[in-house]
Amino acid sequence: MTTSFATRFPLKVRLSLHGGTLLVGAFTYLYARLVCTFICSLPPHVLLRSVLALSAVHMVLREVVFHFAPESDGSRTPARHAYLLSVGTWVVTGFAAFTLHLWLYPTFPFLSHVKLAVGYWLLGGGLIAQVEYLLFEQLKPSTSSPVAQLRERLGDRLMEGYVLFTSIPVLVLLLALVRMVGELHGSRQSLIEASLLAAAITAAALVAAVAYGRSLRRDSEKLLEAVRRVGSGDLHPAASTSRPDELGLIALGINDMADGLRLRERIREAFGRFVSPQVAHEFIENYARPGRAAQLGGRRRDMVLLFSDLRDFTPLSESLSPEDLIEVLNGYFGEMVAAIQNHGGMVDKFIGDAVLAVFGLTDGTDNPAAAAVAAAREMQQRLKDYNTRLAGRGLRLQSGIGVHAGEVVAGYLGCAERLEFTVIGHAVNVAARIESRAREPLPALLFSDEVARRLAGKLDVREVESVTLKGVAEPMRLFTLARDAGDSQAA
Repeated sequence: MTTSFATRFPLKVRLSLHGGTLLVGAFTYLYARLVCTFICSLPPHVLLRSVLALSAVHMVLREVVFHFAPESDGSRTPARHAYLLSVGTWVVTGFAAFTLHLWLYPTFPFLSHVKLAVGYWLLGGGLIAQVEYLLFEQLKPSTSSPVAQLRERLGDRLMEGYVLFTSIPVLVLLLALVRMVGELHGSRQSLIEASLLAAAITAAALVAAVAYGRSLRRDSEKLLEAVRRVGSGDLHPAASTSRPDELGLIALGINDMADGLRLRERIREAFGRFVSPQVAHEFIENYARPGRAAQLGGRRRDMVLLFSDLRDFTPLSESLSPEDLIEVLNGYFGEMVAAIQNHGGMVDKFIGDAVLAVFGLTDGTDNPAAAAVAAAREMQQRLKDYNTRLAGRGLRLQSGIGVHAGEVVAGYLGCAERLEFTVIGHAVNVAARIESRAREPLPALLFSDEVARRLAGKLDVREVESVTLKGVAEPMRLFTLARDAGDSQAA
């Protein structure tokens, strides 16, 4: 089932289209009265009646075509499709004018009949239809397919209009010269000279139009390619044109846009070094946009918290220079962060030589408790390897890790001028208390009974002790892995 163009054209637009028909009819009336010695012999009301009849034919024909013609098959844009249909109605109306005049006045010369059709063919189908084309484009009846959009080249469109706007006035002038020679017995030499000049100038104008259209098309394609490169992630489009006009400004705008995107990516990367990459991405997407202010506060989340701290690091730090201390700590944190991120965790903050990480903040982790314990084991193994590298400098680090699960509030803390994404709540304090127990003679990795419950069927665990932690009313059972090579404090 087909749909009609007319249903998408408001009444005001359709009246504007019919107004063009009346404009062409008025021109045809005046042109025929002024230039044809045979037509001007007719009574004015007779010619007016013929022109009005032809105008009515064109209006009805346009409505019928727009109602019953099928939609574009995708090979051209809807605006182009409507334009071609409109041109077709102008051509048919011109033939109707020619046929009507030939039937009514068979004794008139052949060119007399052609003159009546010239207004519909040249002015209507050639020039007025171009204005209608612009009107169809502004209406945007539907979204064109990418293939159809590529068929609407700016250079091609410019050449099409330039050819029409150049050749039609020349044809009209030549028709006037033909009338002078044929009807007014003018000099045939004048017609030959005018024809040669018109042909030469029109050919030169068309060559210039083709060259300009190709240049415009090349620049347009450069800009399109630059936009495609930016869209595909290449932020060095190097957009350029051969002209210092609006297209040149667009090229500068594309390059400036790419510079802004590169800066944004650098900010995201740098920001992600100070906070978790997940937090950096969320903050930039939600708040680093015009009109979006950062919102304080957070929401309750059930998460698994991992707290890790170095043992007896203060005496060690006193024996190192500040530069060596920073170097050792950075190397240690690099190993710990890698282990945490390998298992889907997020480093919440560094507190001196301690690390607080959370698991279950983002989607994609089936069992945050198992992920946290797996990260803790990898942290222990990485610390062993790191100690091997430090052995040549006479250094050896020891750590303790505590893991707990519970409800916390995750969100932005601080003020509008200085924000920090963090998690707060009783569960965070419990994780820190458990970590403080993870020292000799107890294992270096301890976790709460809540974590052990969530590990059921995943990992083998064993109970270490039941202890009353500071700030916790009831005694808490602490567990570690049943076969954990990290029981050694050297881990």
